Order: sequence, then structure tokens, then C-alpha cells
Amino acid sequence: MTVWSKGRVAYHDRMTRSPSQGGRPRRSGIVADDPRGDILKAAAELFAARGFGSTRMDAIAERAGLGQSSLYYWFRSKDEILRGIMNQNRVSLEAARVLSQRDEAAAVRLYIVLYQDVVQMCTAPLNFYDLEEAAKKQPEVFGDFQDDYDELSARLRSIIEEGVASGEFIEVSPEEFARTALSLNEGSQYRFHASGQSRDDLDGYADAAARTSLRAVMSDVDGLVDVQEAARRGIAGFRSRL
Repeated sequence: MTVWSKGRVAYHDRMTRSPSQGGRPRRSGIVADDPRGDILKAAAELFAARGFGSTRMDAIAERAGLGQSSLYYWFRSKDEILRGIMNQNRVSLEAARVLSQRDEAAAVRLYIVLYQDVVQMCTAPLNFYDLEEAAKKQPEVFGDFQDDYDELSARLRSIIEEGVASGEFIEVSPEEFARTALSLNEGSQYRFHASGQSRDDLDGYADAAARTSLRAVMSDVDGLVDVQEAARRGIAGFRSRL
């Protein structure tokens, strides 16, 4: 995910608190490892099942196993929770926006965006397909979802066009490739969750998806290892800021 300006220092600290800090204890008395993430997941599930307007803050707290006071410690309203859910779905888009202003090779930029896209979906509070379905049913609530997806697709197409023009990539339809690469990523995140994988397995899933897409489009696949190494340096930089 991204460091957004929050206006108040206390609120920023609360939103960027490390999971290891725990925050406040659950009703059981056990301190949660990631209470903010648990809240977002619980809220996303309830929003998808009941609708945004019909979901109360106390229901979110109960689903997350927290008292209401603990819930309000992290989020002041449902709107803030919804914003948190949507922001977690913008990691790859934010990467694509930043990379559009930098001069890395097209292959390196493509790898970074695709890698971040898998990481984003595998760590998001709601399965991508469930979030997409919720966006279709409640466009007034999740209206940004489709706009973000369309922009990500457009930025991927732009990278492909640049790569084709420079000779890095074979002649390929940018629209077709972007659609296929994103579909591969979506399938990867589904399999990640369905197989019960842990965060320790996340890098392997993200790398495999990005590497597979790159291999399909690169003019010189022998250069893939160098692209991966350069991209990983770029990913490390994004981890410090996203």
C-alpha cells in the first residue's frame, strides 16, 4: 500500500502503526497482531454481504473481535474504513503512476507493477473477485474501484507500447497483453488464498506471475534475470514508501 497525508499527526501515527505494536487488546484480552488489518477485513466482508449503508460500526467491531472503543481508536467512521479498504487496492496503481515519471527500462517497470499487483491482492482485506462483485452491486460506495482498475490497465498498456517502440518487447497488442497479465495476477491471488498460503509464500507467487508475463513479451528472454535484479532494487525502494 501508500503514505497519504492525514492532516493530524496523531491520526497519521495511528494509521501507520507497525503491526508488531499491536494496539489495543481484543475482547478476549489477547493483543491482536494487526488490529487495523483485521478491522479492514471484517468491514470489507460486511460491506460486501450487507451493503455499506446497512453495516454498523458495532457490527464491524464484533466481527473483528474488538470493542467499539478499540475500533474508534483506529477509525473514526465507516467512511475512513472504506477509504482504507480502497487505498489498499491502489498499491500497483501508485507504483505505475510513479514509474511513469522515471526512466527505467520498460521491462523493469512492467515487472515492478505486476509484482506489486499480486502482493496487493494477496494482502488486501477482501478477495479481489469479492471486491469486484461488491463494486458492481454498490457502485455508489466502491465507485473508485473500476476507475482505478481502468487506469492501471491504461498505464500497463503505455508501458507495453514504450517497450515495443524501444525493441524491448515483441510486437503485441498492448490491450490484449494488459488484460491477460492482469487476469494471470488475479488468478494467482485466488490460488494463493484458496491454497491457504502464508506471507512467506507471497514473494514466490508475485515473482512467478511477473516473470511469466515478462517472458511472454520480452524480445530477449536471456535478459530476464537482469531485469528481475533491477526490478527488485526498485521494489525495495517502493516498500519503503508504499
